[in-house]
Amino acid sequence: MFANKLPLIFGETTRCLWEIFQKHVGSRGVLLHPQIRPLLNGLGLFPTQSQIYELVHCACEYSGRAPVDHITFGEFCLLITELQQQYRVNSLGPHPRSQMKSKNAQTLECHRLKRRFSVFLGGSCNPTTWRHDVAIPFFKQHGITFYNPQVNNWRPELLEIEDQAKQTAEILFFVVDNQTRSTASMVEAAYLAGCGRQLILVIKKFEPPVVIYGEKLTDRELDDLERSHAYLADLVERMSIPVFGDIQTALQCTNRILKSNLKVEDLSLADGAQPVRYPQVRVANELIKVKDVFNTLDTSGVGRLSWEDVQLAFRAITEHNLPNNVSSELRAMSFTFEHFCCLVSEYRYHKKSPLQSFLHGCTHLPARLNRWLHCSSPRRTNSEPRQRDIFLGGSCGQSRWRDEIAIPILLKHGISFYNPQLEDWNTHYIPLEAAVKDGCRLLLYVITDDTRAMTSMLEAGHFIGQGCNIVLCIQDLKHGIHIDNEKLSQNAVSDYNRARTYLADLANRDRVPVFENVAEAVNCAVQRLTTEYGNISTNGL
Repeated sequence: MFANKLPLIFGETTRCLWEIFQKHVGSRGVLLHPQIRPLLNGLGLFPTQSQIYELVHCACEYSGRAPVDHITFGEFCLLITELQQQYRVNSLGPHPRSQMKSKNAQTLECHRLKRRFSVFLGGSCNPTTWRHDVAIPFFKQHGITFYNPQVNNWRPELLEIEDQAKQTAEILFFVVDNQTRSTASMVEAAYLAGCGRQLILVIKKFEPPVVIYGEKLTDRELDDLERSHAYLADLVERMSIPVFGDIQTALQCTNRILKSNLKVEDLSLADGAQPVRYPQVRVANELIKVKDVFNTLDTSGVGRLSWEDVQLAFRAITEHNLPNNVSSELRAMSFTFEHFCCLVSEYRYHKKSPLQSFLHGCTHLPARLNRWLHCSSPRRTNSEPRQRDIFLGGSCGQSRWRDEIAIPILLKHGISFYNPQLEDWNTHYIPLEAAVKDGCRLLLYVITDDTRAMTSMLEAGHFIGQGCNIVLCIQDLKHGIHIDNEKLSQNAVSDYNRARTYLADLANRDRVPVFENVAEAVNCAVQRLTTEYGNISTNGL
């Protein structure tokens, strides 16, 4: 049968992708997570790391496969064809619904007129020596002016000079190293990326055991900091800015930008950068949609569809019909989900003929598929998630501020919200939450005194930089506090409070309201919404 001879090839598209896939698979016959991004780069496609992470997790978890570390050929085909289509239509990401103003044009013009230094050396300071050991010798060698805020004898009057240098530098060169927690530096980098500044960011991976100030980090704190690194990288990549893993490559790219009058987002693989294109595209959504349609028509639950059901499923997904010139062998096949993925990839973006358009207008879908297309399923995530009034960002973990304070107040006023607090939260939720945030009118971030809250502070700083409608509640950690049943050292408390102080300072400069009391922050958010949008009756959680 056709299925035994060429099980997954239906035309030129799948034939070409099959040849590429076969060159990169191992003994398991699947494409492993670390191989996906380099392979896509070789095809001229440049997704973010979180886009790949989300796809892998959705593919494996939705299909009940283990381990969660790979995609199949059919899923690979869907990924490639969907990304190629987004590149063809030049898809641009939506502005956040909460964005009130754009500071970029005015700010960048100010920088251009007042520039004194080409590069500002931001990021991790003591005890790191990357500035003096690596960066400064490089910039001197290439005749590039720079400002170094790390000095031996710091004095208060340097604050104004440092801020002026930061505001006017053409390139902000930031290193988040693996010798410090770099809490304030991460918040600052997230903010600057949100502002649209030209940022060169280096994030150095932790290499356990990690010792900071002579103290070995616990596994839980190290996990938290590694998650913060991943969050920061995602926030920066979502601005189409590449993230670097080593300082030397980042320095070479900085030199190229300055000498060739490029933008950071124009850097290529040839420059040693990891480019990012269309970071807002959620390819995993398409995989989930295809799987849901397949399951809807697989009424017997055997994991296979007849040709007739395949035709209906294809029409539900693409809104047009499969070509008529299909072989009798193909019509006799029993289609697995893998077959169906390949079939969709082969024919989805073929141009419809006038006859196909006419037939589509005259043909109706079964009632169950019409219901699927027009209703909201808990397992289905759209590229444009349901819009809500408030995103309840901030501390999660054991913190109960949402259930005990915020949600009762919002329900009283009939205000819709999204609660991101999940017991089994994983990094692959980052793109989903990013899309949800873009659809909210206001972002509320509560940084409580019982969590480290680094990822929440990074997000808040980033959205302040973007000029979003945001309200903050920031509570300092107390010395002697226990988090996850572990006592934080005095140095750790100081580091996490330093990030809180920096975030509050950013907010004050950008006229973002900051509170210490959660109820006051929630009521401020309610007042802002009702003042700006009138009576709100968009119910739903």
